[in-house]
Amino acid sequence: MVAASRVKKAEGRLQQAKPYANKLEELLMRLSSTGQFSHPFFETRDAKNVCLVVVTGDRGLCGSYNANIILKAESFLRSQYKNVKLFLIGKKGFDYFRKRKWEILDKVTDISGKLDYKRIEDITNQLIGYYLSGTVDEVHLLYTSFRSIMSYKANIDKFLKIESPASKDEDKAVQYIFEPDVNGIFEKLLPKYVTTKIYISLAQSFTSENASRMMAMKLATDNATEMIDKLTLMRNKARQAAITKEITEIVTSAEALK
Repeated sequence: MVAASRVKKAEGRLQQAKPYANKLEELLMRLSSTGQFSHPFFETRDAKNVCLVVVTGDRGLCGSYNANIILKAESFLRSQYKNVKLFLIGKKGFDYFRKRKWEILDKVTDISGKLDYKRIEDITNQLIGYYLSGTVDEVHLLYTSFRSIMSYKANIDKFLKIESPASKDEDKAVQYIFEPDVNGIFEKLLPKYVTTKIYISLAQSFTSENASRMMAMKLATDNATEMIDKLTLMRNKARQAAITKEITEIVTSAEALK
């Protein structure tokens, strides 16, 4: 019941944030297709150092949710010939990877499923700092994409650099007027875009986690109920057998005394 209440709230927050995120992405992609600006987020680099942001839960009792994310992360780490560094969000991911060989840039274990925009903005700025300083050349985001209560999947998306969209004929025909200037607009727009992307990814992960926990608890309850029914039936059969045996012994003894 607690998980069901939380998943409803988490899904509501996710649905509220999606229109803003989609419109912001659409605006950014349309403006970036003009090619009239330059920004480090769009630079093409030789990706020698890669950062993988892994979003797991802080608690267990959610079925295979955390295990699936860790397996996806392990698969990514083994498939890379580059130097991969980890940025871990969630206690379960940190508890697992701190005993492994991969370098951990930083960890965040105090979010506890809360979508605090200021806290998420701090995390985003930290990742941007790693990217702009050259500590890493690419940032990939591993999170759980929420589709429905019964369907969610671990995904890996490239977070930085931002991929420029392919130019379209209709975009070439549009003449944009930028005020005050192109770079000034993108300096304000891009931080909001990347923060919103992290926000949406965490919202999807938290919703998926609560959905997984709700289903795990439902299955546990159903299994426990089934086990209680079976044990109750076994107890009643044993009790009935004991009563039948006692009655038989009494009848036999009575017949023997005649």
